Amino acid sequence: MKNPDTLSTTRRDALKGGLGAASLAALGARAAVPATVATAAAAVTAGTALGQEAPASSATVTQPATGIDMHPGYARTIAQMAYVWGWPIVNMINRRARITQAPHPGLLGGILPAAPRGQIGMLHDYIEPSQTFIACPNQDVVYGLGFFSLDEEPVVIQVPDFGDRFWVYALYDARTDQFGHLGKPYGSRPGFYLLAGPRWSGLKPNGITEVFRSPTTLGNAIPRVFMDDTPEDRKAIQAVINQVVVYPLKDFTGTMKTIEWDR
Repeated sequence: MKNPDTLSTTRRDALKGGLGAASLAALGARAAVPATVATAAAAVTAGTALGQEAPASSATVTQPATGIDMHPGYARTIAQMAYVWGWPIVNMINRRARITQAPHPGLLGGILPAAPRGQIGMLHDYIEPSQTFIACPNQDVVYGLGFFSLDEEPVVIQVPDFGDRFWVYALYDARTDQFGHLGKPYGSRPGFYLLAGPRWSGLKPNGITEVFRSPTTLGNAIPRVFMDDTPEDRKAIQAVINQVVVYPLKDFTGTMKTIEWDR
């Protein structure tokens, strides 16, 4: 019988308990999480990323009942669940903070797409093995990456004509859950698509093909465009990916913008 004071959570246990698959990245094969978790600062930041208002003071938060001894095993389990639930949100906040420090769209360290908040960076070739931002990247696509604060600043995503190529723009919220369907598998057409947050109350502008709403104010886009491993296709793809551009709605003009990503 397991000692309740030394409980550990496995990925199988988490799945059986109904935890989100994206949150499982927080766990190793047999990783135990400390029962004492410092959450105050992370909770305020995470609330902002989720599009929720932070509590005005501790007095507005329901406090535990007094005079009750909580079983150590129960307390540890609740702490583990809170850690696993919150880890993806904190991870996304940290990634956004790093990537959006770029002064303009380009490459971080010469290998990783980076851009200011509300924009996107694109590779012009396969991702380098030396990067550590993505754990298991695809080996046959050209990647892009961008982070957004969608209630403050909805963004326009350009989709050029990719022809017969496979392409997909994966859209993620602060919890790393995917939302929206934008890509060849979904029959998406070339054009302009708007990404907005849960509290954005504007109207769909003329020229916008479709509006995707993120469940959280923090949004993330990762385009993937297939490329053959040949010199000919490396050359042919450049004109297409140069039109994979994202920018704030205020900069939308109805015409395709271009950035030469190999420069």
